[in-house]
Amino acid sequence: MQDLVSAMVFSLLLSISFGPVALIILGQSITYGFRSALPGALGAAAADAVFAAVAFIGLRSIEAVWVAHNQWLTWAAVAYLFYLGAITFNKTPSAVSINRTAGFLSVFLLTLTSPLTIAAISSYAVASGAKLDGSGIYLNLLGILIGSLLGQMLYVVGGGAIKKTLAERLDFFWLNRASGACLIGFAVWQMVRVLGL
Repeated sequence: MQDLVSAMVFSLLLSISFGPVALIILGQSITYGFRSALPGALGAAAADAVFAAVAFIGLRSIEAVWVAHNQWLTWAAVAYLFYLGAITFNKTPSAVSINRTAGFLSVFLLTLTSPLTIAAISSYAVASGAKLDGSGIYLNLLGILIGSLLGQMLYVVGGGAIKKTLAERLDFFWLNRASGACLIGFAVWQMVRVLGL
């Protein structure tokens, strides 16, 4: 049970670090509401669980594939963030309709482009001395999944609360501009990191 709680706390802290995935989920919740952002939160949590499975089970071949395609995955993430940022930036309030861009699959795939997550989870497994045999591995995986989902739900609930509180006063024009600019900024930051500038 200690492994479950420990993995859950670690995953919760890891998932609340603000980045592009958090911004997408938060923006989706503010714009379209709680239900619309739920699939994205589940996608991010599922991707973290996949990373945890790879790290805990120690499948070197799968980890090697991730590392070998790290640059390709990062460029795919940069392109997606630019695309999402441009669409969000150019969205006008009149164009706000039921458009669920933060669906399960898109957020799941975007989260998988973060090799730092598998490094963080692998470091946790080594540093915590987690029991990764027998039922220990399942408790740790469940802890990572629950903790990540709880972290993402903070953005889902927070965005829903902002939407409800501000209701009529919420200026989607500037919200879209700010969200789009932040997403493009994340993409530029990743591109600079990859190019080593």
